[in-house]
Order: sequence, then structure tokens, then C-alpha cells
Amino acid sequence: MEYKFSELVNMGELQELVNSFYSVTGISCLIKDNDDKLVAKNSDNCSDINKYDFLYRFKCDGAERNILKQIKEGKEYAICRCTSGLIYIGAPIIINGKNIATLFAGQVFFKEPKIEYFKNQAKYFGLIEDEYIKTIQQIPVVSEDDIKKMIDFLCKGARMFGELGYKNLKELEANKLINENYLELSAVYEQLSAAEQELREQYKEMERMAYYDFVTDLPNWNFFRKELNDRIDNHEYFAVYHIDLDNFKNVNDTFGHEYGDKLLKKIGQAIQNELGEGFIVSRTGGDEFLILQTGVEDKEVVAATAERLLASSNGLWEIDEKEFFISVSIGISIYPGDGEDITRILRNANIAVNKAKADGKSSYKFFKRSMYDEVLRKTELEAELRKAIKNREFTLYYQPQVDVETRKIVSFEALIRWNNKKFGWVSPREFISLAEETGLIVPIGEWVLRTACKQNREWRNKGYCYNFISVNVSAIQLQKSDFVAAVKKVLKETNTDPQALEIEITESVMMESLELNLSALNELRGIGVRVALDDFGTGYSSLNYLKSLPINTLKIDKTFIDGLCKNSYEEIITEQIINLAHKMDLEVVAEGVELEEQLKSLEVKSCNKIQGYYFGRPLPPEEMATVFENSSFQKGIK
Repeated sequence: MEYKFSELVNMGELQELVNSFYSVTGISCLIKDNDDKLVAKNSDNCSDINKYDFLYRFKCDGAERNILKQIKEGKEYAICRCTSGLIYIGAPIIINGKNIATLFAGQVFFKEPKIEYFKNQAKYFGLIEDEYIKTIQQIPVVSEDDIKKMIDFLCKGARMFGELGYKNLKELEANKLINENYLELSAVYEQLSAAEQELREQYKEMERMAYYDFVTDLPNWNFFRKELNDRIDNHEYFAVYHIDLDNFKNVNDTFGHEYGDKLLKKIGQAIQNELGEGFIVSRTGGDEFLILQTGVEDKEVVAATAERLLASSNGLWEIDEKEFFISVSIGISIYPGDGEDITRILRNANIAVNKAKADGKSSYKFFKRSMYDEVLRKTELEAELRKAIKNREFTLYYQPQVDVETRKIVSFEALIRWNNKKFGWVSPREFISLAEETGLIVPIGEWVLRTACKQNREWRNKGYCYNFISVNVSAIQLQKSDFVAAVKKVLKETNTDPQALEIEITESVMMESLELNLSALNELRGIGVRVALDDFGTGYSSLNYLKSLPINTLKIDKTFIDGLCKNSYEEIITEQIINLAHKMDLEVVAEGVELEEQLKSLEVKSCNKIQGYYFGRPLPPEEMATVFENSSFQKGIK
């Protein structure tokens, strides 16, 4: 009677053995029967490597077919090295003289990985390059002797599987029943290890490969996770420090990964020496370290440790007579207050380190519930923002810009508003920054531009008289290669005169990729579109670059307007900005005017236009009819 491999073994125990192999060695393995059916493979775990399982585990240029071909030719084992540098090994599982299945192992490099190969792979599959390369670099690089040991271990494992299958085959033939009482796989491993001392030594070496980082010789993620689980099982108090090197990427980009690795090793050793016993310092990938401090729950003690870490890590580091300035950000979570399981403890430390980086880097933050709420709100808000684009939940409000001399409305600024069913009215400051982070600002910005141009056409058809509508543009929009083409397309489709549109940018946006931005704005100016520089005085404020910018209008930020009439420096600065702009033939718009004395002060200083609550709040288009009917404001009257 013919039996399949899966009928001759206990699948649960087989799976546990495969998982044990991976846990100890860090090397992926799987078993396929002769019908090419996957019988067992190591299960997913927390390792970053498994995120890219589909890219390189038994998938490289027919490695599996190559191994099977060698085995069919009668070889005791087969080995294949792929173009990527990854090594795969296969051994036949023979039961009763018949090759019934094949044991595969892989995920090691014989030589250092070809980074360019994996960079191209990341680009091809649309992956985040740095993250993918860091993951690839976690794969062990082994020597020829190590490969021999792997082959020996794999062959012995295949023979062991065959012996177990043969035993069950005899029992099936005799009893027609599958023995439900296999020895536990751990016991099989212990018996095999005790019987063969050489195999025990191989396991020790492979265990080191599985639990220690090959760059720094510090414990790795597997080791750290095991220690955390032990502490949690024993209900011990502890603190976790998540350390991120703030500007480490510059080291790799400028000097190469060789210097980066040396620097990581030096910093890791320095941290370990500084903290001494009672701490577990691990490198968990890339430029990140995790530190475990046991027997502590007092925040003052933890804060003191964080200060020591900042003092010992921040500053100049010398490698081969080259100096590197490094600063670190630290996120801290404490068990059990910040989480009662490993997932929450590590997640919250990660949230805290991201908060430290967002607040200026080179600092430490304790996890707070409010941080998680911020992350949760941000995640939920992003989901709602994507729906909002699809469901057209946005509205444009329009705020008038009034000529100071005639008191007539001469233009408008289009301002986006979002009323969400779940969150209600969401501040533009909050959702615009999120849209920029996620790239959603591009479709949102295009909607704003198109909607403002359509509104312009509608008002023109009604006979409303004004010069233009101003639309805000982000750096992400401006730097897209098709931005100018997109503006031209909208103007054409909405039949809008280019002179009826003003593109409004901030100083900081202008200075990002200055040459590219200048090219785009010059092209827009060339077809008649106006350009305004917003928030002047709050950013770079360099007269050297101001003279070369292709702008029509300078907008003075509200922070200066608030200081008018108070005998302040803002009074002097505002007057000088206006004088300078007029000498450069630029119009000046004062933002945030709310008081009559501010208006009078700006009028004396010959400011061209006023925008602010003094003349009108931003309003939806359906309420603008009344504004147009009363578009002239008597002097001194709101």
C-alpha cells in the first residue's frame, strides 16, 4: 500500500521540529512531498526577515528545481547558490528505500550579500529600500565550514525524518492505524543531541548565529524577545529603552556601510560598558538598539539611566581617523504599567521614541497614553481622509482680500475645510500635515485647484467683479514633475484665465528644492498665473534669495500684524517689509487683520491689501452673494 509522507508522520510534531530548527539556527527550512505539496515550514515570528518571505525564501532562479534534479540523480544532498548570493540546501527523506519527500534549508549567505542586487529587487517590487536592505543584512553570512556543518545537520535531520516515517510505516502495515503517541519532537532532539556530541556542538554554534548580532556581537532580537518573555512570565518589573540613532543614515550614505557597521559596533560596546551588569543591550536591526533594565519601576531611576545614555551616545565618534556626529532619541516603556505583554511594551517604546524624534530628537520620552491616542487618531484620521477624497467631503471657503485705498474686495483666498462624520470639523493644520506625510495632498491639492477655478468661472458668469482667487500649494505638489502640466490642464478644462489664478506658497516650501521650484514657478508666471509668497518673515527671510523669486505678492504673517500699535519691533519690521516690497514692485497683503487700529497703521504704511476678520471671515460659496453685494467697505466701518 502506498502512503504519502504526511500520512507517515505526526504533522504537529513535525511542525514543531521545523520551528525548533529555525528558532535555534535562524535558518529557514521546509519539507515538500513528491507531489510538490508543502508539508511543513517554519512558522512566522516577529523577525523582520519574514516580511519579505515571498522574495527570497526558496524562490530564487529555480533553486528548488535545481536541488530536486541533483537528488533525483542519486546525490545524498544537493546545494545551490543563487545569483543573489543566497545558499539553499536540500536532502532527500527516504522511507523504506524510496525518496518520499525532500527537506530544504536556506536563508544564509556564503559571502557578503550583493547590496546592489537587493536594491534593484526593492525597486522592482516597490519596497522601502532602506528597510529592505536592513532586513537582508540580518541574514547570517557563513563560512565554508559552517555550510559543511549545515549540510551534515540537514542530512542527519532528513535521515531522522526517514527513520520516524519508516517506524510508522511498519506500524501502519501491521495495525492499519497511525500511532498517536509519537515522542515529542523536543525529546527526539534531546536524544539525538545526547547521542551525537558533534551535532550538539553544531547546535551551539547555530544557536549563537540565531541569538547574537553578527555586526556588534550584541544579543539580537531573538535573544531580547526571549528575555522579555522570561521576565513577564516571572512578573518582574523592568524598563525597555528603544534607542534610535538620529542621523545614522548620513554615515552610510557618505562613507559606506563598512564605516556604518564599525560605528554601530563601537556605539553598542560603549553603551554596554556605560551601563554594565543588570542591563541587556541588544541590536535589533538597522540603527536601533533595545535595552532591558530589570528590577526597576521608579521613573526617576529610569530617567537617570536615560540621561546616562544620552551623555554617552551624543557627540563626536571617531572611526579610522574620521569623525561622525551622532545624536540619539530614546523611547521608554515600563512593565507592567505601559503594557502587560511583549507586543504592547515594545509598541509603546517605539511610539515614545517616535515622539522624541518628532519633538526635536536628541532626547528621551516616557510612553504616555496620550501618545498612543495621537497615533490611533492619526491612523483613524488617515483612513477617514482617504474616504473623504473618494466621497468628496471637502469644502472650499473663501476669504476676501480688500484694497486698502478703495475698501473694495479685489481678490479671494481659497481655504479648504473638512467636516467629517466621525471627527466633526477637523483643523486644516492637522489634516493638511497628515495629507503631506501620506502623499494624499496631491489629489486633495488638485481638487482644491479645480474647485477654485470652477468657482471662479461661476462667479464670473454671474458678473461678480474681482481680480483673482488665490490657492495654497504644498512642497509635495510643487515638486512633482507634472505639476505645471496639471495646472495648465485645469485652467483649460475650466476655461479659466491664468491671470485669474494665484498660486500661494510659503517661504519654507519655496526653499525646498529651490532650483526645481523656481523652474516651475517661472513657467507658471510665463503663462500669466500669479505667485504669492506667504508667511513672509517667519521662515528664511533672506533678501539674497527674495530678489530672484518669480513672485507678484508678498504676504506678511499674522504674527507681525498682532504686534502693530504696541511700540514693538513688529511695527518697524512691518513697515520695512512693505517699503522693501514696493521697491521690488511687489504687492503687499497683510494677513490676520482684526482691529481697526491695525488697519489704520497698515494704511499709513501704504500696505496694498488687507485680509482678516476685520473685513470678513472665510465663508462657503453659497454665502458669498451677500459679500459681493456689499463688496465696498466704508473707511472705519466693519
